Amino acid sequence: MNRYLIPRRITQRYELFEGWGWPEVLSALAGLGIGALLSLLATLLRLPLALCVLPGILAGGTGIAIARPMPTGENLLTFLRSARAYTRTRRFYLYDFGRDDA
Repeated sequence: MNRYLIPRRITQRYELFEGWGWPEVLSALAGLGIGALLSLLATLLRLPLALCVLPGILAGGTGIAIARPMPTGENLLTFLRSARAYTRTRRFYLYDFGRDDA
């Protein structure tokens, strides 16, 4: 019987910057767009300048933070999903009832 290597599937991902593909760019642009709309709404309500700029900065920063890859290589949204899945899993503990802890 001959043994041969089975080639694995190669996935090509277009990256604009290092670690930044289309999903990350769209998420950052969505956050910046929502921030711009919130700032526009705040200016229409004639709020002070600091309160007009603050929603734009917060929403834009949130969009970029969600999309930006962490040092582990995954973005914040993927990390939060895996953390939530981890907290919902059952945990098993091993107890030794014959052992004296004292």
